[in-house]
Amino acid sequence: MGSLSGARAELAHLQRRELQLLQELSDVRKALAAQRVVLDELVKASAVPYIDRVPNELLAEIFLLLRDERKSLVSVSRRWRTVVFDTGRMWSDIDLLRDSPTMQKLYLERSRQAPLTLTIDYVEPDLDAFLPHANRWHTLHVLGSTGMTLDIISEIILPSLRHLVIHGDGFSLDEMLTMRSWAPALKHLELIQWEPPSPRWPLCQIIPAESLEELSITSYDDWKLEKDSVHLPSLRRLALNLRDPIPFLEAIVAPKLASFCFTPDNHEGPISETFAGTRMKFNNVSHLTLSPGHGVDKQTLGLFELLCQVFCGIRHANIYVDYVRTLFPYYGQGAIDHWTCLESLDIQNIILGSSQPFRDLICWFEKRMRFGQRKLHLKLTRKPVVDKLVMLNTSDTLFQRLQECCASVVLDSIPVSPQLFLPTSAGSLLPSSPTYTALNV
Repeated sequence: MGSLSGARAELAHLQRRELQLLQELSDVRKALAAQRVVLDELVKASAVPYIDRVPNELLAEIFLLLRDERKSLVSVSRRWRTVVFDTGRMWSDIDLLRDSPTMQKLYLERSRQAPLTLTIDYVEPDLDAFLPHANRWHTLHVLGSTGMTLDIISEIILPSLRHLVIHGDGFSLDEMLTMRSWAPALKHLELIQWEPPSPRWPLCQIIPAESLEELSITSYDDWKLEKDSVHLPSLRRLALNLRDPIPFLEAIVAPKLASFCFTPDNHEGPISETFAGTRMKFNNVSHLTLSPGHGVDKQTLGLFELLCQVFCGIRHANIYVDYVRTLFPYYGQGAIDHWTCLESLDIQNIILGSSQPFRDLICWFEKRMRFGQRKLHLKLTRKPVVDKLVMLNTSDTLFQRLQECCASVVLDSIPVSPQLFLPTSAGSLLPSSPTYTALNV
């Protein structure tokens, strides 16, 4: 056994060693923390931003949604600039009135082989630079100078033209007798303010009827053609903005027609009260939109009731709120009750300050339930220009009754009171964090 002094010396040595080790541990921990900071900074400096991880192809598709912001996009980075200039479709939309001749030629060069969209307004069209690219014309809007434009394009062939919007300035469609030759593969045609063709020129001999998939006609004139004289074998969507659409519907044969949109033109004059075709003529039409014109009068509502009978196989309907009271009767059979296959309704232009449309819909839905009919999917879309402070109180009894009558209720652009949160299983789409005063409907 050692001496007392030796033991004390060994203890002092171990204590000094302990202090040294603690100091070393403290230094290591400080160095470790400092190294972590350095490493984090290096990781942050070398990390690739999320937007830079997006492939160029996907980035180009995003930029196409922002093509009007090209000047801003090219100034962000060298990569973005390269993507913008390498994407031909960023430069393929050319307006002959807005863009100077110099810019038109520049856009043509930068668009490479991308399909072209050309807009011709009230300006003398100089198409010399575009004629060598006739095979790239995909979309053409002729909103003015129609006669001069037709004189030019009627001498060429536009094999890739798919969309044509053309304003007639009140001229007869006889002026476009050669359309079938210069637009042989047209799929979407919008005729604005054209008179119908003369009897000696059937419509299906003027327009490329075989390839046409969408047709839209806006006119102050009556389009009265011979019954079943217009054969449109590929037509899937028809939009009419006419005073009386019935004569045109009687004239067409469109076995693939699936969607019909009608906007009334409120020029005075008699309109049809009956439909000469059979109830099965448009049996394949499943989507119908009744859009508002300049007003809702008794004649227009009567026409809508007739259209509900003509298109009796509707499954999905878009109807403006102004027509709810007439088309959705509380008692008896109304026009919309002809739609025995109906699955969903989209009621447009809802105004939260008025509870009457909600009451009308509830009464109609409850009538359907009494007769054992299926519940429908309902979408309510708010009128664009309304007081944003007005909100829907979803805890209101009236709204809850509406939900009970429907398979689902979707609210589009309708602000909702925060008083009650409805889970998604309830079938409602609620905006987040509304902050204004609620309104009981």
